[in-house]
Amino acid sequence: MEILTYTYRIHPDIDQEAKMLDWLEQCRRVYNYALRQRKDWINSRKCRVNFAPNVGPMCLKT
Repeated sequence: MEILTYTYRIHPDIDQEAKMLDWLEQCRRVYNYALRQRKDWINSRKCRVNFAPNVGPMCLKT
């Protein structure tokens, strides 16, 4: 069985390119904000993420 793949190129005009760049910038900011929130939450617990308090060892804040 042969699998075919296709590649398409887009040729946006100036306005479309500006909108796409703005959209990508917003996505980057949201992702980085969520990542910072997650890292802050992890660091505030001082324990590994894969342990839940009701399943694994309790993490005590010092």
